[in-house]
Order: sequence, then structure tokens, then C-alpha cells
Amino acid sequence: MKLPGIARVVGLVLLLLGAVLLAPIPALSQEEPDLQTQADLLFQEMSTAQRIGQLFLVTFKGDRAPQNSDIAELILNYHVGGVILSSDNDNLTGYGVPDEAPQQIQDLTGNLQRLALLGTSDEPIEPTGEEEAPEPFEPEPQFVPIPLVIAANHDGDSTPIANIMPGYTALPNNMALGATWEPSYVQRVGEIAGRELSATGINLVMGPALDVLERPSPQSAGDLGTRSFGGDPFWVGIMGRAYIEGVHRGSENRVAVVARSFPGKGSSDRPVDVEVPTVRRSLDQLKQIELAPFFAVSREGIGTATTADAFLATHIRYQGLQGNIRATTAPISLDPQALNSLMMLPELAPWRQGGGIIVSDSLGVRSVERFYDDTEREFPHRQVAKDALLAGNDLLNVSRFARGTADHEAELANIKDTILWFRERYETDPTFKQRVDESVIRILKLKLRLYNGDLSPENVIMAATDEETSPFRPTGSAAFFDIAEAAITLLSPSPDELTGRFANPPGSNDNIVIFTDVNDVRPCSFCEPSATLSQTAIQERIEALYGPLGSGQIQPKNIGSFSFAELGKFLDAGMAPIPLPTAPPTPTASSDAGSTPAAENTPEATATLPADYRVQEALRNADWIIFGLLNAGKQAESPDSNALSRFLSLRPDLASNKRVVVFAFDAPYFLDSTEISKLTAYYGVFSKTGAFVDAAVRALFLESPLGGASPVSVDGIQYDLFSRTQPNPGQVIELFLVIGQEIESPSSQEPLVSAIGDTLRLQTGRITDRNGNTVPDGTLVRFILRNRVQGTITILGDRPTTNGIAQLDYVLDASMGPGQFRITAESGEARLSQEVDISIEEDAQLAIIIPTPAPTETVTPTPEPTDTPAPTATPEPDPPTATPEPEPPDEPGWLIRLDKLQSLLGMFVGLIILGVAGHAVNRRLDSHSLSQRIGRWLWGISGGLLLYNYYALGLPGAALFAPLGSLAGLLLIVLGGAAGIALYRPIKRS
Repeated sequence: MKLPGIARVVGLVLLLLGAVLLAPIPALSQEEPDLQTQADLLFQEMSTAQRIGQLFLVTFKGDRAPQNSDIAELILNYHVGGVILSSDNDNLTGYGVPDEAPQQIQDLTGNLQRLALLGTSDEPIEPTGEEEAPEPFEPEPQFVPIPLVIAANHDGDSTPIANIMPGYTALPNNMALGATWEPSYVQRVGEIAGRELSATGINLVMGPALDVLERPSPQSAGDLGTRSFGGDPFWVGIMGRAYIEGVHRGSENRVAVVARSFPGKGSSDRPVDVEVPTVRRSLDQLKQIELAPFFAVSREGIGTATTADAFLATHIRYQGLQGNIRATTAPISLDPQALNSLMMLPELAPWRQGGGIIVSDSLGVRSVERFYDDTEREFPHRQVAKDALLAGNDLLNVSRFARGTADHEAELANIKDTILWFRERYETDPTFKQRVDESVIRILKLKLRLYNGDLSPENVIMAATDEETSPFRPTGSAAFFDIAEAAITLLSPSPDELTGRFANPPGSNDNIVIFTDVNDVRPCSFCEPSATLSQTAIQERIEALYGPLGSGQIQPKNIGSFSFAELGKFLDAGMAPIPLPTAPPTPTASSDAGSTPAAENTPEATATLPADYRVQEALRNADWIIFGLLNAGKQAESPDSNALSRFLSLRPDLASNKRVVVFAFDAPYFLDSTEISKLTAYYGVFSKTGAFVDAAVRALFLESPLGGASPVSVDGIQYDLFSRTQPNPGQVIELFLVIGQEIESPSSQEPLVSAIGDTLRLQTGRITDRNGNTVPDGTLVRFILRNRVQGTITILGDRPTTNGIAQLDYVLDASMGPGQFRITAESGEARLSQEVDISIEEDAQLAIIIPTPAPTETVTPTPEPTDTPAPTATPEPDPPTATPEPEPPDEPGWLIRLDKLQSLLGMFVGLIILGVAGHAVNRRLDSHSLSQRIGRWLWGISGGLLLYNYYALGLPGAALFAPLGSLAGLLLIVLGGAAGIALYRPIKRS
């Protein structure tokens, strides 16, 4: 036994283990137990009523929170854990002045938190029919002050998509950000959102949406539109991570992010709040597409900047996850088995176990009501809330929590009844109690994390700000102009064809007619309506940039602006000309804020003539017809949103010989190929905020780089996102050698020296797609080894990319022997790469060769008649024709090096030695049988060749003989042959 040696090894292991145990623990690991301890202590102090109340996210009516209000009662007596603010409930009004919304929201959130932490509100008591003042709040003995989560939706763009708009910075929507393909822009927008939300006391943002819009369906009521970052799962995940990081950094981690809509509703064919949709996808497909962005935003674990704090579980069914779908199959949000199976996936389990929260989608929407009772006569509110909790939801969104269109009083009564019933179940049902406790602990940890463990009113309630400290700074469109310029996309035609269609922008003598899809919305029930994109928005930017106060290229009198509604009235009049009214014009002001193009016959009456007549005259005199298009699909806000399609179909005569330009200020897929073929130019702008209108106008005047690319497929222009995100065939894939921490690219003049048995780490450069962006993670790269002497090809392996880069480890084994080898890489249709040349003699010499395009090689020897085929190789647009690797012209087709010749001669000498040895053995054994002599020789030769081939193929252990060089062949032939001769006789006897 070798005890001293074993003792030394054990001692070394114990020493290393002690060093690991005594090493300082990372800061995050030190904070997490403290957070858990704080949550446990708070939980132990809380009463049953407080624990139950923490589960509920409620809504309420009004923009104030006095102590005698309904929301005050829910906070003080039912201890609800959070509230959701929305414009639908008149929570975001600015007291009637929308631009003052930030101050009003800060007042409201401050009073809500005062009610939760102090039991009082600074808001004056609202007068009621009864003059009795409410009794002062007396906390129960076990009352523990816990702040509320105050949630809001903030998707950007403008109403109705964004719930918070007036007074806040007008942010681009998700699709507009996706069109930039630049995560830093998304993070910047997230930072602004986080800073402004935090400043007004909102600490939970319901977004971003991580739904993958793989196949846009404009005629479906369930189409996501600009709420989605795009149609590629990888890029949706990248953008989602950037937005979440921005919100966390901008709010200094005082705003939690709820990524929605888990597990993804991009393939839904109907709105999830109307009917529970069914998606027929397998679990593998679900993981590759819908779930991939959620994997991306949960990868690093709770507490990191890029990780979502919560997921919003939506009402949707997946056949591949839930089996055969029937009417009785619950949506995932209410299905314990399905939701828990998702949370147990290796990609999500650490996030969930680390404190990730699941927020239910609204439990009062019609789809949930129809699931429980398809007659819609009953709404079992207790069962709905219980099923949602037992399914795995931690925060229960009980908005619209009543049957049908019942009033707020019925909703309030259902919420109270459910909370009281939950308290009873908590005391009598151990399983129910355990489930409640798990969720409450998660919620408490979230709130402690938001406020860094300090839940005091002074830390939670946001202090009032003045002009110097306010985060709301009037930045105008300049703040996002670079984002808008990066996003705007020329959808049709190609840039070269566009130059042929109009080489010059509108001029001073050109008449311009603009039609805009105008949708009026109200930020609150008593607020004045405002347009999401005003009728004169485009005209105003044209005049500001190119009118008399700008470059002077345009005369304002030559521009006229109309709404889609006015265009619709004109189309309704039919093909017959609309006569000039004979009655004198009425003095009423026209709805058209702009002036129409000058018409010589009736210039004096334009302002008061009927809209349809003015549209007719403007179109007759127009040189340019501009359309500002919003959502023209089934979800269109206005019945006149199809006016553009009607115009192109019904009155093509008015568009002939005119330049027709369409700006899609929403999703870009609402026009079909026939409609697009009638346009001079079609641009994807994606957002209707000021910066994007500005960028659209600059594109019209040929001052935009048009560097964007649609993040979703557009059938009308045959733009398929999947093919566009594949590797660009025209690129040359870079190859590097990774030596330690250094990346080397040795040239043939200064090759890198290596040895047989060394491991080469090959790494590609960043591989780009057809849009010029990094290919999605997981794109396969194939590494190929070519023997330049023998002409053989070996596939070394396929490796997936990470951040556009793939790596492969390759061992220089003995089988390569002396020779010349070349390693290349290809991915998809990108088959041209730099080359790693390996020259093996005694050592291996490695060099990176940059392939030279064939035409440049053939041009050099100009006088040679053999170069005449060069023109056939000249077509540069087709990179694959350059794929056949250009071998050095001075290298012969068959090259036998001296070391190769020595090895070959060694093999023959070894065979001769075997023959002599076999003959000697035959004579010594006095073997007279011819068959025995031949058999012994054949066994010897077979044994020698078998061992030689084992070495030549580089099988395990062969590298031991590499130092012998060419003598290895001789030695192995002799050894193998001797073994064969020796084994022949005993095996024959047996």
C-alpha cells in the first residue's frame, strides 16, 4: 500500500476545500439570505387578513384616494397587496389637464401608499350624501405596514396602446424599437420609462410584451401589431432584456418588470380577453419560439438587471403542452399541471425558485367568464380566484371581476367576498394555506427588493419634485430622432429602383396632398379628445423643415391635409365628378386645418366648400399624394382606416402620373402586393410619435439613410423574416485561433508553431444575416478539414453560434502526419470563409489565409492567353461561385514530400523484413506445408498493416509514436507483423 502518497493527496484536497469555504461570498449571495430573513420575519408578524390581502391586485375608479373611497376601504380593511392604474378607470387624468398627469399620478400613488403604511390619506374627504366623517383608522394588533405594488401598462407610442401618455415622454412602441435592431436604443427607452414611472410612484410596469409575432395576421382580431418587438424569438429576447435592464437602471431598481404574456400569445388567432385561444404547437416548438424570449429574460436569475421580476400568465391553451384540447381544458393560467410543468423546465426552474413571481392576467375578462359558463349567466368569482392561485399565480389580477358589463359596485362586492372566503379557507385547508404562504413570501421579497429592505414611508413615498429635480424634461422629438432614423425602413421598392422613380424630392412648384388616418381618443372620460396622429402632423413638419422658415423648398400654399374620413366621403360619392355647390359657402370653419393646393378656378372658396369637393380638386391638381397609414386591419380604431385600400381600388385614375407615397406609422403588413404595386414608395415608420413623423418627412425629401429593416414578415413585399435572419451568403466568415485568452490571426509569413497532440481552438468572427445584423444564437456553423494533397474532405463538426460567434476545439492528431491541410467554415448559404492552413512536418505551422476573389487573381497575368476565361468568373454578385477554394497556382496536383516518401519506404522495408522473418520462422519450425508457410506470411503482413493503419488513422494512443517520424511506419509494421506470425500457430491449433 502507498499510504503516504494517498495521505498527501487527501491533504491537498482538504486544503483546497478549505480555501473554497473560506473564500469571500459574492455580494448577491450575502444579500439574498438577508432578504429571505426579512421576508420571513415580516410574514410571521402578519395576520391572516394581511397575508390573504397581499395576493390581490385590484382596480378602482377615480383619480384620487380619499379616506372614504372604495380603494381606501380595500386597502385599510381588506389589506390588498396592490393596485393597477389605467386610463379606462380615470386614474390618469391630470385632474382634467392631461399634461399634468405626472403630478396627479404622484399625488395619487403617494396617498395610496399612505393608506397602506400609515392608515391615512392627504386627500380631502369626498362629500357624500351622508355628512358623517369616516372613522379614523385603527390598526389591528398584528398590523404590519407593507407598501403596495402600484402597477401600470406603459407600452409606448401613444393611446390607446400606452395607458400612460399625457405628460410623460412619448416613447416609441416595441415594433419601432425592434426595427432598429439595436439593443442600446431599447435600453435607453427603458431607462426613460423607469425613471419617469418611479418618479410618480409606480413600482410595477406591466411590460414589455415578449410575444413573438412569427406570422402576422392583420385580418385577425388577435393580431399583436406594434406591441411586439418582432417575429424572431432571439431578437425579441435581446430587446426584452435591454428594455428590462433600462427600466431597472432608470428607476434605480425601484420599478419591477412584468414580462408578458407568458407563455406567449403571438400565434393566437383571437383576443385572449374575448375567448380562450388554442395554439397547436408541440412543447419543442413552444420552447424554440414562444418561450425563448422568456428564457432570455430569466437566464441570470432574480435580482440581476436583465432579469424580469415577474411573468404575466395569459389565458391561452397549447395542445402540445396540454394534450388533446377540449372545451373543458383550462387555459394555462388556470391549469396547475401545465403551468407548473413550464416552471419546472430547466431554463425557468432557477428563476422560479429564486423568487420569480407569476401575475395572473385579468380574471374578470369575458374569455374567463365563458370558460366557466359558456352561457355567460354566472360568474363563479370565488372559484376563478381559487383556481388561479392553485394553478401557480402569486398576484391575482381581479380587474373587471364581475359578470358581463356589471358596474363597479358588483366588481367591488365580488372582490370583498373572495377575500373573506380566502381567509376562511386559509384557516381550514392546510394545502390552500401552504400555497398562500409560498406566494406571500415571494411578494414580500419583491417589495423588500424594490425598496432595498427599507419599507418606511419616508423611503417608499416619492417626494415632490420641482423643475430642477423633475425627471420630466421637455426633450421633444430630438430625444429619439436617432432611434426613428434607425428604424424607418424602405419597404418597396428597392433603393436602386426608388432612385429611378423619383430622383428629386418635392419642389416649390409641386402640389402635395396628405391624407392621414385620424383617430380621436380620450385620456379620461371627461378629458378633451385628442388625435393619436393629427391631421396636419405631416404637413407641419414639412413646413417647419422645408418651408419658408426652413430650407425654403416648399410653399405652404401648395400643401393640403385631409383625414381618411374625408377621403372616405369622397370615395362614397362614386366616379361621377362632384359639382361645385351653387349655394353660397357657409361661414363655418372647415375641419381641414391645412390649406388645399391652389386651384385656379376656385381659390377663394376653398376653406368652406364641402370636404368631398375639396378632396376632388386637391387630387386633380396634386403632384404628390402622401398617406399616413395607421392600423388598417381588423383591429382598426376607425371605420375609415381602409380608405387607402379603397382609393387604390376604386380610383386608380387619380393616382396615375402622380407620385403616391405611403408611410406606415403602425405595423407594415396591412397592404397586399397588388396595392403596394400601385405605390411610388412604401415606408415602414412603425410609430406615430413626433420623432418618427420627423424621420418620415426627411425620408420623403431624401435625407434619410433608410437603414432600418422590418422586424416582422411582410407578405405584400415577399419579405420573409426567417430567411432574412439567415447568414448572408455574400460575407467572408472570419477565422481566428484562440490561444489562452488571446485571439490570434497568424499570417503565412509568421505562422504559429504548434505540435502534434495540441488542441486548436478555432473561432469565427461575428457572422451577420442578410439584414447586416448578428445571426440569432444557435445558428449552426460547419467546420471542414481538407487534405490539400490527397483531396479528401472531413467534416470536423457543426457548432452553434453565441452572439454570432462559433467555436470548435480540434486536436492535431498523429493521423495528420506530415502534410498540408486547410480548415474552413460555412454557415447556411455563407460558404466562403478565411482559411486556417496547417503545414505539418516535424512541427505544425498554422496560418490564417484570407481568400482572394477569383477575378483579382486572374487579372494579374494579363498577357497570358490562359487567362481568357477570367470574364466568366467575373460576375461578382454571386459569391458562391467563388466558393471553390483557389489553390496556390504553384502547388502541383500531387505532392509527395520527403517525409512522406520516407514513411512509405519504411513501410515497404518493414514488409520485406516480415517476409524474411516469416521465411526464417518457417525453416526453423521445419514447416513443409505450403498452406502453413503462406498462412504465416499472410498473418505477419496483416498484423503489420493493421497496426500501421491504426497509427495512420490517429486512433487512441497513436500519438505516442509521432516523435519517431518516418521510422514509426517501419517499427509498427515490424511489431504488428511479429505479433501476427507469433499468433498464427496457437490460433490455428485452437
